[in-house]
Order: sequence, then structure tokens, then C-alpha cells
Amino acid sequence: MKKLTYSIKINKPQDFVFRKIKDKSVYPGWAKAWGEGMSYEGEWKEGGYISFFDKTQGGTKVIIEEIVPNETIKTKHVAMVNPQNIEVELTDDMMRKWIGSQEIYHFKRESDTKTNLEVVMITDEAFEEMMGAWPKALQLFKEICEA
Repeated sequence: MKKLTYSIKINKPQDFVFRKIKDKSVYPGWAKAWGEGMSYEGEWKEGGYISFFDKTQGGTKVIIEEIVPNETIKTKHVAMVNPQNIEVELTDDMMRKWIGSQEIYHFKRESDTKTNLEVVMITDEAFEEMMGAWPKALQLFKEICEA
């Protein structure tokens, strides 16, 4: 497993950025760094599941392992889903390598009006190139927050 870290400073308070990352209405606007039509289903609560997917290719399902309000969200990828958000059998090595990947969000207060958002991905090195979309996603997210 490889640890990949991405971060961006956002000119908004920590609680605002924390709420915005969970806002389903803005998710497609920054997740388009991986493709158009991205959505999610599920609840942002500890022990809950969320599926991140698009309506043509499917996606991934995570369990929310920990939420510390305004500070941290820790997730683990536990399944693959089809475009209808139904879990699918792991049919190839790449799917099996993805399961167990971790995605951790840290919201660090820089000042009353500035937050550093850090995303840590712990995943198989086979996904390093795909994770290269994070800087674009974070820039899009920053623009949405600051608009």
C-alpha cells in the first residue's frame, strides 16, 4: 500500500469546509475530476456506507470508519458497485487491489477564515496515476467553496 497526500488551502472557516465536502449538491462539481456524472448515495455517519459512482460505469462503496466533526473523516473502500449502485463480484485483480484502500480527510484550521483540507489516500500503487486527479478535484472544490 502506498500513502498519497494532497492538500489545499480554502478561504472559508473549518466548519463550512467540513459541511461542504458532505454536500451532495456540490459533489458532482468537484468529483468531475474523475469523470462527468458523479454522484453518491448514503449517509455521512460513523458506521454508515456511502457509494460513490457514476450512472455509466459504477464505482466504489466505503464504510465511514470515523467522523470527528469539523476535523476528520476516515473511510475504507469495501466493495465495488455497478451503475445502479448494486454491489458486484470482484472479478479481476484491480478490483481486489482497490478493496481496503483508505481515504482520510483532515480539516485543519489555519485561521477563523482559512482551512487547510488534506486528503490522504492509502492504496495499492497501481492506483497512483488515478489518484493524480486529486489536485484538480481539490482546486474545483476550493472554487466551489469560495464562490
